[in-house]
Amino acid sequence: MTINANAGEYRSRVGLDNLCIAEVLQDDASAYLAETPEYFAPAAEASQEPAVNRTTQYADDQPFDAMSAEGETTIQLTVTNIPIEMLAKITGRPFDAASGRMLDNGGTPPYMALLFRSKKSNGSFRYYCYPKGRFDMPGEEAATQSDSPDPKTVQLTFTAVKTVHKFDLGSVTDGVKRIVGDTDTTNFDTTGWFNQVQTPAVAAPSALSLSSSVPVDAATGVSVSADITLTFNNALANSAVNNVTILSSTGALVAVVKTLNATKKVMTINPNADLAAGAEYTVVISGVTDVFGQTLTDTITFTTAE
Repeated sequence: MTINANAGEYRSRVGLDNLCIAEVLQDDASAYLAETPEYFAPAAEASQEPAVNRTTQYADDQPFDAMSAEGETTIQLTVTNIPIEMLAKITGRPFDAASGRMLDNGGTPPYMALLFRSKKSNGSFRYYCYPKGRFDMPGEEAATQSDSPDPKTVQLTFTAVKTVHKFDLGSVTDGVKRIVGDTDTTNFDTTGWFNQVQTPAVAAPSALSLSSSVPVDAATGVSVSADITLTFNNALANSAVNNVTILSSTGALVAVVKTLNATKKVMTINPNADLAAGAEYTVVISGVTDVFGQTLTDTITFTTAE
């Protein structure tokens, strides 16, 4: 068999940058979904080590078969430092935004995706994506200042596992633990690598749109006690609830509670008190963002029953 490799693919890796993470929102038999990747921290080192168990079977007084099985992959990361809010996010600790403090209760780390790239000696890059794994809480080190600078870095461990969701991998259908690309490899395209978590089925997402609303635009006779429900075609970022408001006909802001369902596609808006009878209201969707980083602006107007 002939491998059609380009000469650049043999070049050594000499750099590391674009360390990004994204929270995994769904990973089950029906789908895999993650948030839009965000910049994590300045990266100094990244070592990747898969766990491999090997067994040699003997028969007829000699080695007969060699068997191996691969488990999780451990990624050891060295970064300059991690913002407190980011540290709380990757380790599942509460973060009190009002006081700017992480409250370390030993929380449960959420599943995250990890992406980065490594520069090669010819100026090309090798790209990495681990769609699912968890971070351990890192240790921290500090030392007294002296006349010789001694910067202390943060050492992180990320344990990558295969996705539960099974993808079409060509000859098999299975979960995936890592996706790798090299700019010296024929047909590899880096476009959008850091815009969304890479999977075997990754494709350009549909433009964000409002699939339906209850009430519909221009509806009349709407119950003063009714909730407003907005359904979107794509899963929304958690922050999307901050970009939807209800205004009265005078432009006054209506106090409401907004929630997203488990799919992140349905937003329910529950006014704190009944709306005024026979009054016009406007639902303002101002720059709602989906998990792919796309935004949508729209308005819905309705009138309540007399």
